[in-house]
Amino acid sequence: MRTRSFILTSTEIADLKQAEQRTKRTNELRRMQAVRLFGTGVPVSQIVEVTGLSERTIQRMATRFRTAGVTGLRERRIGGNRARLTQAQHAEIADRLRRYRPVDLHFSHREYWTVSDLTVAVEQWYGVRYKADESYHQLLHACGFSYQRATKVYRHKPSAEVLAEFEAELEKK
Repeated sequence: MRTRSFILTSTEIADLKQAEQRTKRTNELRRMQAVRLFGTGVPVSQIVEVTGLSERTIQRMATRFRTAGVTGLRERRIGGNRARLTQAQHAEIADRLRRYRPVDLHFSHREYWTVSDLTVAVEQWYGVRYKADESYHQLLHACGFSYQRATKVYRHKPSAEVLAEFEAELEKK
């Protein structure tokens, strides 16, 4: 039977516990717990059962911890909408949305920015297209725009001409 060469000091265990309490990402938490358990001598089979990580992943995370500390266990993926536009681009979009209207930029005939107008603008300016409309809602909100409900137009409401004719008929009687 091999003896484990990876053993954590009490300071490292305390650092891992603090990092576990601070993190909000479940993947990071599982990696930190796996390394802590592995470094305190818990059998690998139990760690695999508790965390759901493979034995190889646990060993790889222990190596990462040895070389980079707790930061080596942090989430590295950027992914999602965060990878699409930079903070500078967000600020530039906010500036453009405040300065121009869709009709000024020939995106549409509307006076106010809508999701469909913003979709066209972002794709034209940066070549980025989000999959979900919610991303454009969040972008508008981040730029300081609020959601305005459209006025209700009743389908059964008669036109102005019909109303004028009706009123003329009432006056005749």
